[in-house]
Amino acid sequence: MSVHVSSARVLTAGVLVSLGTLLVSAAPAAAAPARADLVLTTAFDRTEIAAPGGAATLSVGLRNAGTKSSQDAIVKFTLPTGAQFPTDGWRPPTGWTCDLLGTVSCTHTPLAAGAVAEIVTIPVGIPSGTAGESLTLSATVSGGAESSTANNTDQAVIRYVPALVDLEVDPATTTQELVPGEQVKLITSVRSTGNTAAEDVTVVAALPAGMREVEAWSEGWDCAFGEGLADGQTGWRCTHAPLLPGQTTEPVNLVAVLLDDVRAGDTLTLTAAASTSTPETNTDNNTAQDSITVAPWATVRGTVWLDSNFNGVRDAGENGIPTSIDTVSLSAQTGGGGQSAWGTANPDGTYQAYVRPGTYRVYLTVWYPYEFIDSVDSDLIYHEHVLGASSANGYTDWFTVAAGDEAVLDAGARKYA
Repeated sequence: MSVHVSSARVLTAGVLVSLGTLLVSAAPAAAAPARADLVLTTAFDRTEIAAPGGAATLSVGLRNAGTKSSQDAIVKFTLPTGAQFPTDGWRPPTGWTCDLLGTVSCTHTPLAAGAVAEIVTIPVGIPSGTAGESLTLSATVSGGAESSTANNTDQAVIRYVPALVDLEVDPATTTQELVPGEQVKLITSVRSTGNTAAEDVTVVAALPAGMREVEAWSEGWDCAFGEGLADGQTGWRCTHAPLLPGQTTEPVNLVAVLLDDVRAGDTLTLTAAASTSTPETNTDNNTAQDSITVAPWATVRGTVWLDSNFNGVRDAGENGIPTSIDTVSLSAQTGGGGQSAWGTANPDGTYQAYVRPGTYRVYLTVWYPYEFIDSVDSDLIYHEHVLGASSANGYTDWFTVAAGDEAVLDAGARKYA
């Protein structure tokens, strides 16, 4: 028996199949659930460190790139052997709590979708290593269900390089034009430009002939003056604590006075040299120099003599009053050349000063119980003594001196009590 299938029924079935397919295709896909997505980044503040080790700073960044708030975000660190987090004095920023000695972790309060946590910066003690090798610190964050954990771990890497120490002295060179009695001043500081600490930093300066030591001082330096201290010569030796890379000392001040046994036109050099017990890569920049040229000068001297018989004149035997002079200064006349200067009072009641050619007057001060007097043998044109004061003062008229001149200006005084 032959069986016939109606074409109409077959068409209907085909239409139904196609319609069913359309209905299935049009059904909406299920939406992905909202979840957090924590993104962790870590990095050291530098890529290299000297082989002896030292300190670096670890930065920890955290954000939520997801569509839902996270739970508490816990960042756990894996420290390489020998590396250390701080033990005290460090505090995390707002939103973070850290236990860097126990669980070695930091926790942030839940982060809203799209929120960024404040960056955490943590000091890290880096142990010594071998040049060419690297040290790696790892960190991983967790904070509940996430859409992805592919970016929950990061590493901070620092590479060891050879240790380099380089001290740099500043300034390189200074110059002064001086006359005897004026101060020679060498002021310099030391900077560490290497990548590791410079130990036992020392500055030495030999005192040249023609100078006398006055002082050496500076914050952070321990200075002494004496024979053999400046590499076997008489001079200064100043020591400082170790300098870390990038550190600069406070200036060290070396002060001397120019003596009168020099000659006009002479050149004297005061040199300070820095050194450290740590081997340096370059010592060409370790010295500072003060080059002094001796200028032509005139000499001003005199005596504060005692009018012991109160007759107002200087008689034979009326010499200088021992230890009576308090101060000696010379003021240069405006437009008269020269420059103001200090003189030196001697224990025998005499004084001297060295000045550039010009026009000056001498100011003198004497201690109680002496006061100046009017006398034809005194060169003071004015003096005063305030009752009850511990000293009296006076000054001479203006006078002019040329290079090589010697001016003598005396002052008479008496004991009034």
